[in-house]
Amino acid sequence: MYRINTNDFNLDHTLSCGQVFRWEKNDCWTGIVNGAIIRAKQEGAELIIDSSLDEKVIQDYFRLDDDMEKIYTSINRDEKIAPLLWKYRGLRLIRQDPWECLVSYICSKANNIPKIKNSIKHICECFGNEIETGYYTFPSPDVLAEVKPNEMKQQCRVGFRAPDILNIADMIVNHEFDLYGIKDLSYREGRKELMKIKGVGSKIADCVLLFAFDKLESFPVDTHIMQIMNRFYGENFKGPKSKKKEEIAEFAREYFGKYCGYAQEYLFLEDFG
Repeated sequence: MYRINTNDFNLDHTLSCGQVFRWEKNDCWTGIVNGAIIRAKQEGAELIIDSSLDEKVIQDYFRLDDDMEKIYTSINRDEKIAPLLWKYRGLRLIRQDPWECLVSYICSKANNIPKIKNSIKHICECFGNEIETGYYTFPSPDVLAEVKPNEMKQQCRVGFRAPDILNIADMIVNHEFDLYGIKDLSYREGRKELMKIKGVGSKIADCVLLFAFDKLESFPVDTHIMQIMNRFYGENFKGPKSKKKEEIAEFAREYFGKYCGYAQEYLFLEDFG
């Protein structure tokens, strides 16, 4: 067990804002990262960690290296978002593993958070390795590439999303898609590549780019973001309804700037919470 001194970090806001799906809170927050269990709690400005992972991994995962003052200054554009930056101060984006993030957000398609968590839990229980009682690793592409669609549908409760998950696992294993190479591409190039995957639309691609590849100019637009952006900035959206998601995302990139992904998460928590 060790302690990490933090500044502008709030563990509860960070883990309860809908960006990750394998953390649970009881006496402390418990999650699985890089195949290891992390038990975390916060006392004041100290993050208390019980894990075999070293401090550098934890700092990287929770983005404790982000300059939050610089980010807040950049996205604090008006009297609408300013109160949210204080209300949820310390919320950080998380650096997720690209493979787990991609599968998780494929599971999120036309789904709600409790069901997403349940699906991912079953995927890990069925095809991951048990770390300790009740906790499992996330299965690799090699493992999922051998799974049959009906097997995943029945055992993991992912429904129509099963073929899409197994398809991208197969593509990665057969070197038909370089998932980790997305990091070296620009935001727009990475988005274009991810959207070549069957079952990955703009929202899923933007989530993966934001949460796994450090593309902070990504601004995922779902129902919650549509609602709050219409409420706050609706006078700026004049295009056809079919193009509204893209219009909102482009407006956010121009308005909030290169850290608009952070603005998205504060706006999301306000509507979702």
